Amino acid sequence: MKTLASLVLPLLVAACATAPAPRAPEGLFNDALFRAPSERVAAADVFAFSPEMKDYLDTQIASQVRQKGPQQGLFDALYSRRQLALDYDATMTRNAAQAFAARSGNCLSLVIMTAAFAKEMGLPIRYQSAYMDETWSRDGDTYFFIGHVNISLGKRAMDWGFGIKEADQMTIDFIPPLEIRALRTHEIAEQTVIAMYMNNRAAEALVRGQLDDAYAWARGAIVQDPGFTNSYNTLGVI
Repeated sequence: MKTLASLVLPLLVAACATAPAPRAPEGLFNDALFRAPSERVAAADVFAFSPEMKDYLDTQIASQVRQKGPQQGLFDALYSRRQLALDYDATMTRNAAQAFAARSGNCLSLVIMTAAFAKEMGLPIRYQSAYMDETWSRDGDTYFFIGHVNISLGKRAMDWGFGIKEADQMTIDFIPPLEIRALRTHEIAEQTVIAMYMNNRAAEALVRGQLDDAYAWARGAIVQDPGFTNSYNTLGVI
């Protein structure tokens, strides 16, 4: 997952749950320098559930849920090679509906798509950012820091036994299971996931030379989660 375009990437810092929510600094944006974006930039689109997704939920996923339970049924319906057959694709960051339509996405896109289905099914979800060795890529004069996210599915309230156990969580990731167990992760909020998505879209637009779109996406990322510092770096490059 490309999380940012730039020369130097500040570390992502998880805000303490008791700390006041950060706010973007006054005077940070300069809308007068940019025209309206060429595409819609809206947080509501990130997890939006398309009619095609609803149909797949009502047919393919519902049958799997009856046989295997909600968590395993959702996982198998989305990621079994005999069913939806999703592919990993790092060329662009897609929202839930786009990833489903393309049957592909990067790790952030597929986390978003999985979350959209889980939310529709009433499954609790937990987003996680992983601590990994630093990985960078380059596109022309722009360097990208490559981060990683995954998602854990909980059980619905009606499915609980006595108490909540970590073993009741199912983590969905695109790295091998043995490597998942070794990953150090920390939980992130949904607004941070939306900010990551918008920041990715900003970086991708920047590489294409679409500065108005890049600015709109980076601005949106900061508005969604002022504590997600990567977006400020992207905005600075723009």
